Amino acid sequence: MNMRIFLLTLFLSLAPFCEAAFTHSLENDLRTLLFTTNSYNRFTRPLGQVPISAELNLLTLTSLSIKDQTMAIAGYFTFVWTDNRLSWISDATYNTDIPAFYTTQDYVWIPSLSVTNSISDIAVISDNTFIIRVAKDGTLKWTPGGIYQTQCTTDVTYYPFDIQTCSVTLTTWGYTNIEISLTGSGVDLSYYEPNGEWDFSSYSITSSTRAHGGNSLPQISFNLTFRRRPTFQIMNTIIPMILLASLSCFVFQLPPDSGEKMGYSLTTLLAFAVYLTLVSGNIPTTSINTATLSVYLIIMLAMGVISVLLTIYVLKCHHSPEDRPIPNYLKKFCFLASKIAFIDACCKQKIYSIDDPEIESKSKEVPKSPNEDSELSWPEVTRILDKFFFRFYAVFLLIVTLCVVLTLIIHYYTDR
Repeated sequence: MNMRIFLLTLFLSLAPFCEAAFTHSLENDLRTLLFTTNSYNRFTRPLGQVPISAELNLLTLTSLSIKDQTMAIAGYFTFVWTDNRLSWISDATYNTDIPAFYTTQDYVWIPSLSVTNSISDIAVISDNTFIIRVAKDGTLKWTPGGIYQTQCTTDVTYYPFDIQTCSVTLTTWGYTNIEISLTGSGVDLSYYEPNGEWDFSSYSITSSTRAHGGNSLPQISFNLTFRRRPTFQIMNTIIPMILLASLSCFVFQLPPDSGEKMGYSLTTLLAFAVYLTLVSGNIPTTSINTATLSVYLIIMLAMGVISVLLTIYVLKCHHSPEDRPIPNYLKKFCFLASKIAFIDACCKQKIYSIDDPEIESKSKEVPKSPNEDSELSWPEVTRILDKFFFRFYAVFLLIVTLCVVLTLIIHYYTDR
């Protein structure tokens, strides 16, 4: 007798850990009870105001085009709500053996939701192929997915070191905030595959209401922040651009008598213009923000054009007749240029005798910085101009390039 009592007690204690005695007929009976016997109507809301929890499960970033201002992601939503009409937790006949069953949207009430900032398909989220899990406490979990292409307002100021925030906006279709309350529960990255161009940075969720026809519709936005991986643009855009722009300086290092000065400056300008055409295909075409890189390109192109004009003027000075007087403004400019750029020129100065200042000694060439009383020749003017323009271009190019690069890098690493 004691042995029987012991075995019965052992069986009762291990019963919860035994495999549920699921049968097809048992689940069929449960479905008949819930949907037929209880007269379930899928068009009727389970509550006066149904709380809907929404989660975005991000699988990958398909594309983020700042040129077209669009974002495309692959993922799925997880919607959770409670329908007490589908609860069998208090029914001892089914709650132990059937913890949950699965159905589709054709048999149960589902919330009418839509991605309102979609640019590919503006429609209610609906697909019979996505099953809905119904738990024994009446909790329903629905996970519809797909490719969501949405509009994204981008900021290209710091391209290609830019950080973009794009959103997927979800709102009810027809139901007001009195009938449905929509809450964002987060963004799941468990199965996220990294993108080669963009690195996922962070996310945030904002809740708001959308006015429509005198009613307020609940709305939530999943704001996704992506940071561009700039290595490709640095290697293929920025470094070649800086190297090509630096060639404009060296036109002033060529001797005027070489005959290559004008050809070199024009070739450099044309090469930069062709490269600018190629690069412009990657720079966003938007007037809302101006890319810092675009400003840099314009400055470098202007420097190339000005270098051509300065080369023409230098050659004109070099080939001027010796008997043609040098204008005073040019003498003053050469004097200031030599002081600013620390240029030593071989100038012809009049040297007078200390004993008799009235007697002019023989003119001879003395290496000395030019002053306002110096007698400059046209070749000396050309030499001063070439040196000054070279040093000015080199310093200006260095300053502008450092300012642009440091601005982009500081923004990229501080805005994290």
